[in-house]
Amino acid sequence: MKTIPWSFPLVLLVLFFSLGCAALTAIQPTASPTPPPPTQGPINILFAVHIEPFLPNFGLDYGARREELYWLRDLALAHNAKLTVASNGEFMEYVEDFGDQALVQSYLNAGFDWGTHIHALWRRERHQWVKEPPDAPEETVRRIWQDNIQAVNAIIGAENNYGVAPYQTHQPLMVALMHEYDFHIETALTEPAGVMAYENLGHYPWNPFRPSAEVGRYLKEDLSQRQYVLIPHYPQLEPNPGHTGPRSLGAHQKYFLMEYLEWLHWQRERLPSKIWVFGIATHDCYNNPNRQYISAMLDWLDANFVGKTTPQGDVIARYATATEVAELFYRWEAEHPGTSSFSWERGQPYPYTYADMPILLRDAEYDRALDLGAALAAHRFTRQSGGPIYVLWSWDGEQVVDFSAQIAGQLRVHDGKGNHTTADARALIVTEEPIFVEAATR
Repeated sequence: MKTIPWSFPLVLLVLFFSLGCAALTAIQPTASPTPPPPTQGPINILFAVHIEPFLPNFGLDYGARREELYWLRDLALAHNAKLTVASNGEFMEYVEDFGDQALVQSYLNAGFDWGTHIHALWRRERHQWVKEPPDAPEETVRRIWQDNIQAVNAIIGAENNYGVAPYQTHQPLMVALMHEYDFHIETALTEPAGVMAYENLGHYPWNPFRPSAEVGRYLKEDLSQRQYVLIPHYPQLEPNPGHTGPRSLGAHQKYFLMEYLEWLHWQRERLPSKIWVFGIATHDCYNNPNRQYISAMLDWLDANFVGKTTPQGDVIARYATATEVAELFYRWEAEHPGTSSFSWERGQPYPYTYADMPILLRDAEYDRALDLGAALAAHRFTRQSGGPIYVLWSWDGEQVVDFSAQIAGQLRVHDGKGNHTTADARALIVTEEPIFVEAATR
């Protein structure tokens, strides 16, 4: 009988395991491809605080204003939000009078911004500030800027004075003064710019930009203007409307969702990156009666957007100071030389994707989100004239929805770009592109 070499069973064993491993390898499921990185960073949420002059219409009680600054600081810290403060000059005189430097320092220690808010008042002497009309001559405007900036610097130091929130300084003097004081950040739109934005766009710009010095062209970009960047934010959050449109909680929620829809479009289409900003604001003298609305706005943002991700894993929003937004913008500029961030002037088309959206939502206020399942997003808005309007989109391809519990019968469905059709509420088709839905007859 032929002897089998001792190594033969070992060879068979090795062969068996090799074939088995190969078979196991063959049936392993293919790993899902790693999703590409997002093209857009999160929406930066700016929380601005303007400290107003001591005038009868703003109130003269320093102690009450100080209490609001304590409240705002503690609210922001509780939400991990970041405040961007801009103060008039006389308030800083009171800070020194009452020894409240520690309050201001606590803002700086928390990483908040503190800068200068300029209304048309110049300083004759301590606590004697003289009010001027908005069309004051240039030499008076220069005095106004100088006195307010010096008073702020006296408490926080020029190195901590992040920038300017001007009320009504017009171009081209605005640009010249930003150069002279070497400010690199403007927050808020001046009132004429805010009126222009609301009346023509239906909302404020969603991106920082370098504003032009051309008279009356408040929303025009000038890429050659290298001194400063404008970071927009909305006016006081309050129930009362103003020259620049509604200011209520529901209006602010609507404004954010409008920007969110645009941001999602840029993510979905993988368009070139931009810096996105959404700003809310309050004032020391107007804050107390509006505390509930401000708290509710932060609660809503935290619950749904800040630090949250889309089903695709993209972070939706984060809190940021004006300084942080500006630094992001400068890096973006360096990576995208010669690229427009935002620009609009009269006669030009709507500068974003959904030109019909501001028209459809013109008199609308946000109401609530609807739960139609994980694959869908849906939000309801109320309107002063007519019934509610809804915005819906899918997170995962085409979906067919029975929407009759919200609106029975026929629906008018808008794509936000000027087109509309009708649909049966029992079989509403929803895709990843948002649709705006209302009753077919209003």
